[in-house]
Amino acid sequence: MSGISLPVYYIDAFTNQQFRGNPAAIVLLEEWLADEKLMAIAAEINLSETAFLVDDHIRWFTPNQEVKLCGHATLACAFVLHQFKQLPITPFTFQSLSGELTVYRDQHGFTLDFPLLETEQVAVSDYPQLAEILGVEIASLWLAKDRYICFLNDATQVANCQPDFLAMAKLPLAGLTITAASDEKNADFVSRYFAPAKGVDEDPVTGTSHCAIAPLWAKQLNKTQLIGNQISARGGMMRCSIEGERVKLTGEATLFLTGYIHLT
Repeated sequence: MSGISLPVYYIDAFTNQQFRGNPAAIVLLEEWLADEKLMAIAAEINLSETAFLVDDHIRWFTPNQEVKLCGHATLACAFVLHQFKQLPITPFTFQSLSGELTVYRDQHGFTLDFPLLETEQVAVSDYPQLAEILGVEIASLWLAKDRYICFLNDATQVANCQPDFLAMAKLPLAGLTITAASDEKNADFVSRYFAPAKGVDEDPVTGTSHCAIAPLWAKQLNKTQLIGNQISARGGMMRCSIEGERVKLTGEATLFLTGYIHLT
């Protein structure tokens, strides 16, 4: 067979159990391929995120576009470097479109040091289409630069929400988070994240979403250390620490598959 072979790892992130958390594909490269080839690989793999790594430079792709930041695939990259390249991750700094991203490992798993996502509260009445799309009353609404953040009245509404993804994909902002206080003692809040415009109807566990909602919950609950539970079908937990303009997200990861991509 002519061509090249690229090592690929499927990692379940923000979980210590296979088939839970958020799966990411990690592809290790010696040098960058053309963007069209990277996009084609990500589309073929068809996970919510595929991360490509050249030395310490990381890039993330959904099945239909490159994105500037992804939490679970960064955590998965750190897991691969630790498990298969024997790097200590104490810490390791990735270079990315969102600047330097530091990851370190401790007894709780891998901690991502990410920038806080600025948010602005707006009137729910100014965005009536959101309640129609979600099919549920919105208690309060916040905007980040690329997503809507809808606070609902309780965790049951978050769990039972069945959005209209076709209508959601036409919204001006590409992502939408729904969140509410947790009714379980093991978490402070619950959430779900949708991004059909990016080719991902529902992302199982989303680090970048917590960069926006964890600071909001920190203000509401008057605490800087929180536990978020993303209650998608796969589900996943993360520790959230608010430190100034940074959000530290801690979670575990586990290996599902290793193999090779063969490019002709």
